Order: sequence, then C-alpha cells, then structure tokens
Amino acid sequence: MKIFVNFKTYKQGSGLNALKLMRKLQKAKTDVTFCLQPGDVHLSNKVRKPVWAQHVDAVKCGQSTGWILPENMKQNGASGVLINHSEHKAKDIGKIVARCKEAALQTMILVPTASEVLKVKKFNPDYIGVEPPEFIGSKTHSVTSKPNIISHAVKNAGMIPLIVGAGIKSEHDIIVAKTLGAKGVLVASAIVKSTRPLEALKKLY
Repeated sequence: MKIFVNFKTYKQGSGLNALKLMRKLQKAKTDVTFCLQPGDVHLSNKVRKPVWAQHVDAVKCGQSTGWILPENMKQNGASGVLINHSEHKAKDIGKIVARCKEAALQTMILVPTASEVLKVKKFNPDYIGVEPPEFIGSKTHSVTSKPNIISHAVKNAGMIPLIVGAGIKSEHDIIVAKTLGAKGVLVASAIVKSTRPLEALKKLY
C-alpha cells in the first residue's frame, strides 16, 4: 500500500522543517512518497524516499515568469507531481499531464468525486486520487466513512491505480481503502502536524 504524504504549506513541512520531517519519516519501513512545495523539491537529494512536487504548470522553457516548469522540478529531484488538488485547481489538466510525460515525471490527478474519475481517466495519469473536500483536514471523519465513493472510484479508474485521500489518519482507514481496491492513500495533517510524525506514520501500516 503506497502512502503519499502531502506536506502542503504547513510550517512543520516547509523549508528546513521539511528536511527534518522527511529524515524522520524515511525511517518507516513502508512505501512512502513525500509531496513538497516546489521550492523545497531540491531537498530530495538529501533523503532516500521519492519526492513529488505539489504542482507544476503546462509551460515550456521561455517567457513564463512565475510559473513552475516541469523540467525544473525533474532536475531538482522530483519523480512525480500532484495535479488538480482541491486547494490548487487546474484548468488545463490534460496539458499538464502531457508536459509531465515529456519531462519524465509521474502524475496523480486529484478529483473530488468518483464520477470525476471518469473525466480525467482519458489523460492516462499514473495515478488518480479521489479526495472529497469536505473530509480534508477533518479530525472526526474520513473518506472511508463513505465507502461507496471509494468502490465507485476504483471501478471508474479501471487499470489506473486509485489513491484515496481526505481525512486519512488511522490503520482502519488504510484497511478499508485497501479492501475496497485502492492502491494507496494520500495523507497530510495527521502526519505533518503530529508531534510524533514517525509514530503517526507507523500507525498507518
């Protein structure tokens, strides 16, 4: 079961704090990937686990001031990219995926519902993630409390591995997601904001 940890822009997951956190979490004996702010991706050469960027843009080398170039993330050590997170929606998903493929970056398109999975499947990403926004950061509820969302999303994703996010915080959530056919989870605050992040991660497997 793959575990993607989204550091977001939490203070605990930014800059040198991101490096400290990654060094703690990489001690876990599990398949974990760190999703960092683009400005922190260069820290990837200081850790053993894979690092993904939280976003890139569908731009090429040229006059694109302020945009995030896929090749730049690749050269700085990213092996993949999150696309269309509910906190950073993308209008040109297909173009971003295409640019990532050109830069040899893996991709995960994030959508809020199972039906949206069908809409992005045509772009052939490496993963599709389903994250109902109402559960993101929730202290009491997880997407696994709505198992139909996961089972329908898995079916709609077909051969593309489905990742489940939003409110994931316990081994029970992992078990439910896996039982329903998900290939991994995307977790953020439950680990990044924990006072004992490594222990929080170990509780998931």
